[in-house]
Amino acid sequence: MDVFKVVENFVFGMDCLGCGRSSEVLDPWLCPDCVKQLKNESKGMSFPAPDVFCLYTMRPLTRRLIHSLKYKSIPGMASYLVRHSSAMPGGEIAQAVDGLPKPFFFVPVPLHRARYRERGYNQAEMIAAALATLYRGRVCRWLRRKTFRVSQTKLSRTERELNVAGAFESALPAKLPPRGTVFIVDDVFTTGATTTSCLFALGRDFPLPTKVCTLLYDEPVSAAADYAADKREFYGA
Repeated sequence: MDVFKVVENFVFGMDCLGCGRSSEVLDPWLCPDCVKQLKNESKGMSFPAPDVFCLYTMRPLTRRLIHSLKYKSIPGMASYLVRHSSAMPGGEIAQAVDGLPKPFFFVPVPLHRARYRERGYNQAEMIAAALATLYRGRVCRWLRRKTFRVSQTKLSRTERELNVAGAFESALPAKLPPRGTVFIVDDVFTTGATTTSCLFALGRDFPLPTKVCTLLYDEPVSAAADYAADKREFYGA
């Protein structure tokens, strides 16, 4: 085992974040079997609504990885998931966005200050940065969060909409780019309440075409079960 692998294993541990089994061959987070599974999961990307692109659907493996990004202080997981997705050249997501007006502007859903201090970073910004690097676009902080709300994962569709209604405001520059496509970027799309609220904050007369891009799509009917499973796995509940 070379020195780089020793350091890698010291930092990240020897357990696969996908299956939890010990392995001496991590890349640096998944064993070969889970890497193969993730490649298969990338074929299950979803378009749950018009103008919405989700790189994966919520499955046990992708759920573990997204929560490693959010709750285990692994911001690099954002670019890892993007690199293994169909957003890469030749993939179906890449083909879907290829004909859109360029350049691309990636606007992350903002975190409230309290949540940012707790986590140390905004996972949506990490995802936006990975997409901007891939598509030679730009990360634009054109939104601000006005209020601190409870986690969307606990709520029904109606409660989600009420929870984020008016939660965001625009922070647009004095002069917008004359052309291009704007992507609202988040980690998970369930009912679309959060991203719809973000689009509303940009204004009805926003002049550029807008899309939504998230890492995962979680079907609303399974979101509550996913949340319960996450609590058991990560918080010992």
